[in-house]
Amino acid sequence: MKIQQYFIILAFIIVGVFAALMWLTFSIRPVIFYVTEGVLVVVIAYLIFFYRKVIRPIDALTSGMELLRDQDMSTTLSTTGQKETDEIVKTFNALITRLRNEHLRLDEQNTFLNLLIDASPMGVILCDLSGNIKSMNPAAKQMLTPALSEALKSLPLGEDTTFRLSNSQIYHLSHLSFLDRGYQHPFFLIESLTSEVMKAEKAAYEKVIRMIAHEVNNNVAGIVSTLDLIQTEVPDGTAQEALEASRERTQKMAEFVTRFANVVKVPEPQLTLCDLSEEVEACHSFLEGLCQTHHIRLTLDLTDEAIPVHLDTTLFQQALVNIVKNAIESIIPAPSERKGFISIKVAKHSTSLPRREGQGGGSLIITDNGKGISPEVAQHIFTPFYSTKPQGQGLGLLLIRDILTKHGCTFTLLTNPDDGLTRFTIMFP
Repeated sequence: MKIQQYFIILAFIIVGVFAALMWLTFSIRPVIFYVTEGVLVVVIAYLIFFYRKVIRPIDALTSGMELLRDQDMSTTLSTTGQKETDEIVKTFNALITRLRNEHLRLDEQNTFLNLLIDASPMGVILCDLSGNIKSMNPAAKQMLTPALSEALKSLPLGEDTTFRLSNSQIYHLSHLSFLDRGYQHPFFLIESLTSEVMKAEKAAYEKVIRMIAHEVNNNVAGIVSTLDLIQTEVPDGTAQEALEASRERTQKMAEFVTRFANVVKVPEPQLTLCDLSEEVEACHSFLEGLCQTHHIRLTLDLTDEAIPVHLDTTLFQQALVNIVKNAIESIIPAPSERKGFISIKVAKHSTSLPRREGQGGGSLIITDNGKGISPEVAQHIFTPFYSTKPQGQGLGLLLIRDILTKHGCTFTLLTNPDDGLTRFTIMFP
């Protein structure tokens, strides 16, 4: 109950007491009645004065405290007519106005910040004080994978790192925090660096390969010509054999460099609408020949339903052959009692990726039971010139990556720890 209500009740009691006295004294002594009436008028006047000077200011200040407690920034106080109190009321109203404007500014900033975070291509993950994920923006939901989640968990607060997934995607991860109400709230930033890194990598190795190829080919041409000339002047025998061996080694060196040069010459795909199953079937005979040479069983799992995709058939077949060759090489070192197999499966899939008109979207999965890929190796397999093979050059997967990227495909190369099978999964847009 407000103090104003207490005052009104008290005023009614006092007036009631005086009214009772007036009624009792009216019939006994008229003089006392008039005196009491005068006193009542004075009391009423004093009560009015007291209300205006004390009760109203106190009630106004009490109302102000209630507004602050309820965080009501839309209501201001009225002046009371009392100078000192009105100064307080004016100050309070100015404070309320500033608080209201500040709240509006903060709301507008928060709305803008939320829109900015939701529209940002950078993944943002907010965590609670215990480090558990509280919310994330749409970009983070798209990027987050089990492998990326593990990398985020192991990243200490205040540090950042670059992480490469087995699908050639590269991310810059940051574990930061912001201060809110005296507590440090952790959050993660995930920035995709794939396109920038791939462009930088390609620009670097293209320049190096061109320089090497130019120098080697120029020198090889001169060396081979010289060797041919010497061979015509040298009689048959050991010298001729040595010259022929030198000539073969020189040509092999030229072929070696040419393979590097071919990586940087991947043309832009000339896309045509094709059926994915038909394109895989077209490579069947050649792939089966490769597998039979090493006593590896090849199976195709195609669909009768047409899966229209836009492909450069030459580049696609080149990528598919390279994938199968890699699978064969991973199987060859396996023990002889383990029968090697490779399966190629074509299927429709639903994807949120943008599609060209007429595309249905499809997936291609090449599975093998080779020695598999360790988690450590999986982070580097699409790195230029990285290879785990003793004589490997790191070109096969690099060529596959470039071809699939130019087709707008997403892809992964992983070994499932449950069944030990390695799967190269390609998702066509």
